[in-house]
Amino acid sequence: MSLAGKRALVTGAGSDGIGRAVVRALAAAGADVAVHHLGQEAAAAGLVAEVAALGRRAVALAADFSDVAAARGVVRAAVAALGGVDIVVCTAAVLHRQPVLETDDAAWQHVLTVNLHAGFAVAQEAARDMVGRGWGRIVLVSSVNQWTPNPGLAAYGASKAGMMQMARTMALELAATGVTVNLIAPGTIETDFNRAALGDPEWRAGKLALIPMRRIGRAEDVAAAALFLVGEGAGYVTGATITVDGGLELRP
Repeated sequence: MSLAGKRALVTGAGSDGIGRAVVRALAAAGADVAVHHLGQEAAAAGLVAEVAALGRRAVALAADFSDVAAARGVVRAAVAALGGVDIVVCTAAVLHRQPVLETDDAAWQHVLTVNLHAGFAVAQEAARDMVGRGWGRIVLVSSVNQWTPNPGLAAYGASKAGMMQMARTMALELAATGVTVNLIAPGTIETDFNRAALGDPEWRAGKLALIPMRRIGRAEDVAAAALFLVGEGAGYVTGATITVDGGLELRP
């Protein structure tokens, strides 16, 4: 597939994770890419250089998504830098592992703001740019926790469940405009996001025991799903969730 001439924004692409893999996949397919990060200037600059080496335009944009206005500003900056945004893949997220009785208001609000409120702001702002051209792809990277509860992840699960319903409503409202809105629900993926937990041999073994494929997922597994959803082949797919979890959700 070719994304030649398409302009993309990927949020949360500064760390070694899903966002970075998505940027590489989109650029390899021919897209120009705006790379959002939070204080990871060197990593973002390196990724921009990779994209430029492929002959694509690229720009790094820094913003803290605990400020929803800053999230909207990233979309506007991407539009200004690239001349518009045809594709948005939202991977930016935070996670606090805390038991329910120990989750304080500040932690709860931070997770909901970054994951859900800023995610909506990015998707909404991008959709406003896309609708006028009659074509757009919005992909929100959620989690299997949008359906499945896990101890210590009340705030995270709530943010992802909210993201799912928000995306489905956006998909319904925008369906006639040529803009699609879909989700990807990863399971356990080997990224900076999970690296500390996966570094615990007991925790890692417990996760592997739950995954029918018997391996931890790679960021590239998620990027492949994103690449499908932003292409012409997914033009009749909207409001859907693609689960990328090695069969984790198949377990009772």
